[in-house]
Amino acid sequence: MGRSSERSVEILGAARALFAENGFEGTSISDIAGAVGVADGAIYKHFPSKRAVLYEVIREFYEPVIDNASANVLGISGTRERLRYLIWLQLRAFTEQPELCRLIIAEARPMEDYYESKIADLNRRYTSLLVDVVRTGQVEGVFRGDIAPTMIRDLVYGGIEHIAWGAATGRSTIDVDEVADDLTRLVCQGLEPRPATADQLGVRVTRLENLIERDQG
Repeated sequence: MGRSSERSVEILGAARALFAENGFEGTSISDIAGAVGVADGAIYKHFPSKRAVLYEVIREFYEPVIDNASANVLGISGTRERLRYLIWLQLRAFTEQPELCRLIIAEARPMEDYYESKIADLNRRYTSLLVDVVRTGQVEGVFRGDIAPTMIRDLVYGGIEHIAWGAATGRSTIDVDEVADDLTRLVCQGLEPRPATADQLGVRVTRLENLIERDQG
């Protein structure tokens, strides 16, 4: 069991390096086996397919990130600060782990079974942290409550991918702190509670009058 576990680690390490350099389609099982120094059949003793190797490479990267993010965000005071931390964390991944970001977005996500995979479940767990922060802000009255938190999630992470893809592909660089500040400011300004309109105030007054009449009656 010990040797088997060690061999799996070697396979994943070699696969990660090859996927990063050549992409998923540009890497064969033979390439991975050659990098490890084993026959092709030895790979299949540990993983049923090349796709399974890719998913495991991503899982090994993703799970610790999610665990750390879950623990760290709870220790941050303030809804805005928590939101900024999650935005900053995702931006940092594009600059510090660009090859994994490319694998997830360009290689794994287009696969037909991706949304039923454990990787998609991990992504949902990860992005749900931001949904929870927004929802808490709405309950506390810090954020307006008429926008679905899932829409904010899609806006934030879609925007980050668009902004940082150049960094992930090596075509440009970004200042993670500066972009995190700007994007947080933009999102928070859009979520600021709006003053009630005359119609909304009228509805509230009517409800209050009805409650008073009911109590007096």
